[in-house]
Amino acid sequence: MDNWDDLKFVLAIAKAGNVTRAARTLSVTHSTVSRRLSALEDRLGTRLFDRLPDGFRPTAAGDLAVLAATRMAAELVDLDTRMTARDADLEGPLRVTAAQLIYQVQLADIVARFKEQHPQIDVTMNAANEILSLHRREADIAVRVTDKPDETLFGRRATGQNRCFYVSREFARRHGDALVETATSRRVPFVAFKWWGNKVPKELRARFPNGEVATVTDDMVTKHAAVRAAMGIGRLPCFLGDMDPDLIRLPGVEPSRYFDIWILTHPDLRNVARIRAFLRFAADAYKARSGLYLGE
Repeated sequence: MDNWDDLKFVLAIAKAGNVTRAARTLSVTHSTVSRRLSALEDRLGTRLFDRLPDGFRPTAAGDLAVLAATRMAAELVDLDTRMTARDADLEGPLRVTAAQLIYQVQLADIVARFKEQHPQIDVTMNAANEILSLHRREADIAVRVTDKPDETLFGRRATGQNRCFYVSREFARRHGDALVETATSRRVPFVAFKWWGNKVPKELRARFPNGEVATVTDDMVTKHAAVRAAMGIGRLPCFLGDMDPDLIRLPGVEPSRYFDIWILTHPDLRNVARIRAFLRFAADAYKARSGLYLGE
């Protein structure tokens, strides 16, 4: 095996289970992955994967190649981490990952102001739908909404959060008195998360015994849009509901606790100058606007 890069393709196929998903992971075409695998198998004189109807399965030789690839990937990550940890200058690359909504509300502004102070730091902002791994060095900094941050990571709690139930002003106009009654028999609609099931939130079932779910959403951006469109009562983080002039809090409901915001990094990188500087800068920025997230 004269090209170590071939092992990257072997590992991607083993993890993905087929060439199409492996190509997507590697950001190359399906034909590139297929060609590289076939060429490697020809050079080695053995098949590395059995092509089965339900996907690619490593052969005995493939298992050896996958094991070697896994070890090499781990060694490269470890080398990269150790080299980065030696960096004491306020310059170089910095990869920040967070949910799109977190960037939209404040994080993009934090990055912009940080760049003004440190123009030699090259910040990449990744709003990935999946959670990128700090241990695999897919990102240097992660801003996450959680009450249980990974204990193997280093970081700080940026701010607590609260949440509340909101309606659009148009929705309030349509449903009028039903929203201020302590209990109503009207069929008031709700916007639900798919994790709740097709149910009215338990906190409001006694108040709206005949409430019904108008739509179910699977992320906060979509839920916010549905509430703004007057589809129903929806629970949102205070930073999202209070900032929208088209929304008002449901009368008679107080905010309740929501997940914290944490800023995290790999523990071996905690003393890298640019990472340490961003951790401190971002934490201070969130603390200064904690009232926004607490709904105060």
